[in-house]
Amino acid sequence: MELSFPLLLAVFLVISFALAQLFKRLFKADTYLIVSLIRTRRPLAFFDRMARHTRLLDAFALLGLILGFGSITIDYHFGRKMQGGKRALLFLLSFCSLSLFLMLIDHLLGNPFSKNALIGEAYPLLVASFGLMGFAGFALFSLALQAYDIIAKYLIGIRGCPGVAPLIPGVEIPRVPITPPLHAWLSLLIILLVHEGMHGILGRRHGFEIKSTGVILLGFLPIGAFVEPDEQAVKKAKEEKVLPFLAAGPMANLTLMLLTGLLLFGGIGASSALTEKLYPGLQEKIFTGVKVSKVSESTTLCGATYPSPAFGVFKEGDVIKKVNGVAITSPQILLLELQKNRGSEKTFGLDRNGTIVAATLTPNGMGQFGFQMEPIRNEGFALPESYRNYALATYFILDFLYWLLLLNFLVAVINFLPMPPFDGGRIAMIMFAPYFGFLGKPKEETQKLIGKLFIMGILTLLVVNALPLFF
Repeated sequence: MELSFPLLLAVFLVISFALAQLFKRLFKADTYLIVSLIRTRRPLAFFDRMARHTRLLDAFALLGLILGFGSITIDYHFGRKMQGGKRALLFLLSFCSLSLFLMLIDHLLGNPFSKNALIGEAYPLLVASFGLMGFAGFALFSLALQAYDIIAKYLIGIRGCPGVAPLIPGVEIPRVPITPPLHAWLSLLIILLVHEGMHGILGRRHGFEIKSTGVILLGFLPIGAFVEPDEQAVKKAKEEKVLPFLAAGPMANLTLMLLTGLLLFGGIGASSALTEKLYPGLQEKIFTGVKVSKVSESTTLCGATYPSPAFGVFKEGDVIKKVNGVAITSPQILLLELQKNRGSEKTFGLDRNGTIVAATLTPNGMGQFGFQMEPIRNEGFALPESYRNYALATYFILDFLYWLLLLNFLVAVINFLPMPPFDGGRIAMIMFAPYFGFLGKPKEETQKLIGKLFIMGILTLLVVNALPLFF
């Protein structure tokens, strides 16, 4: 029986409350109903040592601001010092450069944005949002696009997918398409420690006193880490010190994401070579081919139905011999060929009970052909006894790196959202204030107004994005 999200949430809140009381007794943690703050001063000496690398840290933080708030950052830091024509040209060049940067990343990663069924024809607007406001614009546009999709589907009686949801490792949330495995707890802990650690380092680089650091637990779930600076000193500090301090955390996550990506893709490439070295010839002997195990008539995602190109063309039991002329002898080769030029048509060579059948298919809006595959095992080949443990270890390492990469991206993007309590909230209030000078209000009052505007808009989007979790 599938448990409803409200029931799962209620059980989780009860457990979280009990654990918060336990942490309060055992660790003398500060608790707030279901949230616990566990503090320590041990990393502070490390922050001081790292803070000596001033030039590197300044460049690191500036890059974080540019990626976080796009052309707005360029204009805020450099454009305001220029006259009209030069300032406009700089803004245009920075906008185009950042837009092209996102398009390049999309191409290198196999078109996860441009070929995404949920983004569809809105991809140019997503690119423009990133060019204008970096990942803050990326996040805002994504929330707005999903909110539009949810409302449009509700109006015709269809329940869409939620745009926001709690990702609790090991817990499947109804209507949420991804479920992090249990080992993602370790990924979250690493991500949060790196995020807050870099805040601490940049804080010390700019002379802020760091009182303590620690982790924030929602029950047993690490939902955050923190550094505790002297808040009064931060409020009184110049903006050129506060902005790098705020941008350091999400930029640290983007950097860790990049490093993790390099390790992941390197590991995928090296795993075949390592397998061949440890088990010579195994990769060629373990499978003899791939067959079709199921053909779907259509696929439904978030209330939208996508027809299956393979329906009526492929048959269960068909052996896939070739894709675009490449011989298919294992599931790895088939997956590789299907991912090449994602979204383009593919020509399949099928063996159907001894008869060769050719079929050319174009993937549907989800980039799928609508069939499931099953490897054909070589029954005459016995796997070495040690291979099972080796395969499990290899899978775990690569899967851990995958989730570390994905969660780093999500944490970085969320923290660039221009609303409190995220880092992007304070950054937005500082950076956007000069553009509201026509109001004739004091700077602090203008910043508060900007914060309220973003809060009202983003909270509305978040509520709409969460509706499918409940209704």
